[in-house]
Amino acid sequence: VAQLRLAFGDRWREHAGPLRERLASVPADALDRLLQRGLQSPPASSAGRLFDAVAAALGLAFEANRYEGEAAMRLEALARSADTASAAPYALGCDETAAGLQVDPRPLWPALLQDLADGRPPALIAWRFHAGLGDAFATVALRAARRHQVRQVVLGGGVLQNRLLSDRIADRLQAAGLEVLQPARVPANDGGLALGQAVIAAAQLLSE
Repeated sequence: VAQLRLAFGDRWREHAGPLRERLASVPADALDRLLQRGLQSPPASSAGRLFDAVAAALGLAFEANRYEGEAAMRLEALARSADTASAAPYALGCDETAAGLQVDPRPLWPALLQDLADGRPPALIAWRFHAGLGDAFATVALRAARRHQVRQVVLGGGVLQNRLLSDRIADRLQAAGLEVLQPARVPANDGGLALGQAVIAAAQLLSE
């Protein structure tokens, strides 16, 4: 519901046709009221929540994840089974904001919902999402690298445990002449973040 509201505003229900049956099983109106009032619904910018939303739209882990990352893992597995011979990635926006360059997921939803309405295979929809998000991340990284005149890009974050996504990003950046660094001995998710925080804290203590 949050992604639909972000993409279509107050008229999101008019565009949710392919999802109407699934949304009937959850308190969508109550959730929408919470979103409008900002109650118990803090905005999230993490890519993981976008994976959750797309997975739910395809009927994967619709009501809840039974374990951490279930929706994203099932979505990746589905995408890997797609016939992509004539497929094109979904287009996502890349916007300049006060906080810096950001990926805008709003253009994704009209195309994804149209694919659902047209009865296109869920695996193909999942692949188009992965490819489109990977291309958008690569575009943001490439713009930032050019702006700051750097040749190395480090990939990190929980969603980059998804090899379909991380390989797509790395391929695009390497094709543009950048060196891509990825975690090898520590995980890309919160485990790696915790280690990085510990290293920074240790460096600060040693410098005192």
